[in-house]
Amino acid sequence: MTSNIGDLLASDGNIDALPSRAKPSDPVQSDRVKIILEENENIPPTGQYIGVNGRAYILRPGEEALVPREVISVLNDAVQEVPQIDPTTKQVVGYRKKLRFPFRVVQSA
Repeated sequence: MTSNIGDLLASDGNIDALPSRAKPSDPVQSDRVKIILEENENIPPTGQYIGVNGRAYILRPGEEALVPREVISVLNDAVQEVPQIDPTTKQVVGYRKKLRFPFRVVQSA
């Protein structure tokens, strides 16, 4: 007995593996972005908590995550100032801003 590949994929519950014509249309999904949070010393081993509009997200560094655009805004606004050191005097000469939680946007194929 032969079966349709779409039927096999649907039977194991993996909706992402279904052909695009078989996926349900989800308007919320189109307003999301796939990102990877870069690893750094500011993120605990269990992941970084991000709260947006009453919704909580735990982002683990190095793993792809599909997040609403509002999470991107929060990550872009999370900046910290780090000292700039003069190499000759070893004195702090100023401060510069850098992202506290650097991330990259993953382009879907």
